[in-house]
Amino acid sequence: MQNKLYRQTYRRGLFDFHAGESVPEVELNVQDYFAAAAKSGMQTITFMTKDAFGTSYYDTKIGFKNAKLKGDLLAEAAEEARKHGIAIIAYYNVALNGHVAAANPDYRQRKADGQMITEAFGYYDPLCMNSPYRDFVMGQLEEIATNYNVAGFFFDITYVWKDCCYCEYCQNGYRQQFGSPMPANPEPGTEGYRQWHTFRRDVRHRFLRDAASRLKSLNSQLLIGWNHAGDLQFGQVEADQYADYFTSEFHPPHYLYGSLLARWKRSFGKPFELMMPSEMGSWGEWTVAPAATLRATAAIAVANGGSISFGHVAYPSGELKGRMPGPAMEVIGEANRWVQALEPWLADAESEPFVAVLHSIENKRMLEASAMAWSRDDAWLQGLHRILVEGHIHFDIVNETVLMESIDRYAVVILPDQAYISKAVEDRIRAYVRDGGRIVASNRTSLYKGDGKRQADFGLADVFGVEFVDVSVYSVSYLYPCDGALAASVPDMPLLLNDPELAAIRVTPKSEALVLAGQMDPAVEAKPHRHVYHQHAHPARRTPHPGVVVHAYGKGTCLYMAGPIESAYWHTGSPWLRKLYLQSLRVLHPRPEIEVKAPLSVEVNVMRQSSRLIVHLINVREEKAAGSKAFFEEIMPVRDIEVVLRSPAVLKASFLQARLVPEGLELPLVPEEGGGVRFVVSEVGMHAAVAVELSS
Repeated sequence: MQNKLYRQTYRRGLFDFHAGESVPEVELNVQDYFAAAAKSGMQTITFMTKDAFGTSYYDTKIGFKNAKLKGDLLAEAAEEARKHGIAIIAYYNVALNGHVAAANPDYRQRKADGQMITEAFGYYDPLCMNSPYRDFVMGQLEEIATNYNVAGFFFDITYVWKDCCYCEYCQNGYRQQFGSPMPANPEPGTEGYRQWHTFRRDVRHRFLRDAASRLKSLNSQLLIGWNHAGDLQFGQVEADQYADYFTSEFHPPHYLYGSLLARWKRSFGKPFELMMPSEMGSWGEWTVAPAATLRATAAIAVANGGSISFGHVAYPSGELKGRMPGPAMEVIGEANRWVQALEPWLADAESEPFVAVLHSIENKRMLEASAMAWSRDDAWLQGLHRILVEGHIHFDIVNETVLMESIDRYAVVILPDQAYISKAVEDRIRAYVRDGGRIVASNRTSLYKGDGKRQADFGLADVFGVEFVDVSVYSVSYLYPCDGALAASVPDMPLLLNDPELAAIRVTPKSEALVLAGQMDPAVEAKPHRHVYHQHAHPARRTPHPGVVVHAYGKGTCLYMAGPIESAYWHTGSPWLRKLYLQSLRVLHPRPEIEVKAPLSVEVNVMRQSSRLIVHLINVREEKAAGSKAFFEEIMPVRDIEVVLRSPAVLKASFLQARLVPEGLELPLVPEEGGGVRFVVSEVGMHAAVAVELSS
């Protein structure tokens, strides 16, 4: 059945054919292309039907067929794809359409002053999904679904542009929804600002809901997805419920971000793909990335529970017209063959719940609508993600809905600077700790209400074992001294906490709480007329306020960090903050479910297949050469990776066997004192997987 397609396949392609009409001709040798795609191992291809210029690549009666194209490219592609057993997903660029924009200026997205957005991404004309343009789009989608053999749809550019949309249709819609005119320049922290953000989300939500519903009414088996479905920086979970699969772009050399996206997407239980251009860095560079780069992205995608989609494009005109570059198909094929060999250990695998990280959608929206300082790139989450990956910790990133449903499955829950947590989620966390759970919380967690107003104390103050006092007046602070449990992991000197947007929190520990680290202030707050050295001032005064506190609550334990430690790590990369954070986790949970001794470059994922665990070791290190991009050209292996497994599944198993897959080499298992087993992987190139059988 079509609706199982994305759960049973892992190798995808995106034929990103934005040819436009500025070239003398637009051609594709369809037979050669699909033969090469099949040879490279692609199982699905997201194939162009309407591009960013607004031109269509099929015989449309509604839109504007590319004037330089001969024949019906989509029909030819569907027929050739069928011969090779490749499923076609129809790519449709929603918001960008120069043809419609020229004829219908009232459909254009506009800023508050009425200015039209005319050069999106430098070139294109974005139209509003809230205008009658949506009927044009729906008509073309129906046309494709009715007349062509496609397995599903992929919508691109379903965005409300920054500081938009103030077109007449949105202004009328806003007035109908909220009973007042749309504010031209709403002030952060006001109700008008919150409503403005809500309306922008609703425009996208309603379009995607209606498009999915319209297509499903024609064929319930069609797979529906779009760019940034299940994307944590969008956080538009209302729209995402209508997607059958999730997609996000993944651009090397930002390898860590691919892992972050995947850990979030997999928590929703839907199939997902990471979509990477086979070109160097971004779309339309007409080149190819090294084979090792494609292998690295494939490893990150599939080891985290998803699939990989390689973007590629043929030359539409000129001496090489109609051809896909052979080297591009070769490196895609190399990566796909590697994925294919691993597929028996990818099918139906789900993340084993060890550690959960909360990324609250309600908190994200509260911060977006507030006047508070906050990081638009979610620095606290990216910093924590990097700490845990470099610490070889297997973890999931979940929203509040998923956490409420599954919190009891996790040994540790981390709340990284989650300023607002609803009462219901607070109560669930409180009960979890009372019953024996462990949490780590930092900085402003539970200090704010949903309207962005600060409370007198943390909502979870009883669990944290501290009381809120104030926010530091200094832009930097220092952690010092560290007690014996933490001292061994860091130098005996104050450790800088520096986040350009967040200051440390002042708290008072309760009598039963144990202080693991203190907090120090700088000598002065640096200004042009008052400073020491070139940046911030040196640590000068110990404060009565702790920096790290551990507190027993019921049968469980909480570790609270009174500062922006995760985001400070993201901004500074201080190894001492990472070491202190990981040592704090060991204090909280001395015998974790998995422990890995490996270089910082090795990321760990533990997936479950029925009575089998698969331990993935991904050896990827982000690098820059004098500040410029650096792509993987060679694989630098690491050796003698030691793994200890103590998960409940391992401890309960009556039979255990470990072997490298797909190689089949059995690894000796050594019993661990106190329970669990140890094994050693002698070498990890880009990736190694160990299947641990839990029964005979």
